[in-house]
Amino acid sequence: MGSMQQLKKTATSCLTLKADMPMSPLWNMAKAAKRNSANDLKYLQDAINFLTCKAKEKHKFSGDDKEFLKEVYEAFWWGGSYNGYKEAAQLANHYVNGTGNPKTKPLSINSGVYETSKIVIATMDAMKKYIAELAAQNKSITSFRCDNVQFRSRPYSKKLTKMNYKTEGKMKPSGVLEAAQNNIRLHRTDGHFYLQALSAIKNSGEIRTTWRIDSLYDFEPFSKQNYYTNIPLGSGTLKLPDGLSEYMTKIGVAKAFWYRAEWFENWRP
Repeated sequence: MGSMQQLKKTATSCLTLKADMPMSPLWNMAKAAKRNSANDLKYLQDAINFLTCKAKEKHKFSGDDKEFLKEVYEAFWWGGSYNGYKEAAQLANHYVNGTGNPKTKPLSINSGVYETSKIVIATMDAMKKYIAELAAQNKSITSFRCDNVQFRSRPYSKKLTKMNYKTEGKMKPSGVLEAAQNNIRLHRTDGHFYLQALSAIKNSGEIRTTWRIDSLYDFEPFSKQNYYTNIPLGSGTLKLPDGLSEYMTKIGVAKAFWYRAEWFENWRP
């Protein structure tokens, strides 16, 4: 009897949150953003809360449920493009309309969003010092990442951990780079990332470095974290649980994928 009662409880657990699925999330988001429509914001949030419960309880998602979630991400493409967050918009759209690129064939995105970041510029400078140091000792300079233990032990790299995280960004103890809090464009794209340097010495004595950032576009499941993505809409905020975004891959609405930003530099030690 206990197990039957539990099954019944699970089956009805989300009924109190039951909500209609908006047929045009983009329209509702636009009204909430431009007209401060509290009704449209609530309409969207109620639908998300209902689907969050269904995902946690592993209830079956209807066709309308799936279509709503896909259109929410497609709406991010429109909103991101309109507000100047083109890289974030590209990633959101690829999540629901891409093929789930493997690491061997990542999606290419504009590198400018990283190249102009203060923490990236400072890290590049420190990594070049390390490359020059290795080259002077005739050691391999082929490839390393900013979380390399030997690199992080150098005085010039330790400065990266003391930068102003609000206006510059900083290197965290693990070696991952954190975007500046006021760099909204980069945070919407990728708030935490690793910078890799692939270098070769040319006959002229110059060093050619390929700067590369590879990241996986995915989300933490409910079982690991309780993170939210906050989407500002007018004076309000739409909260989208990362766990629900991750669950979209379980029901065939989205696919995690690798993406890459890459640029080149010729320089002299």
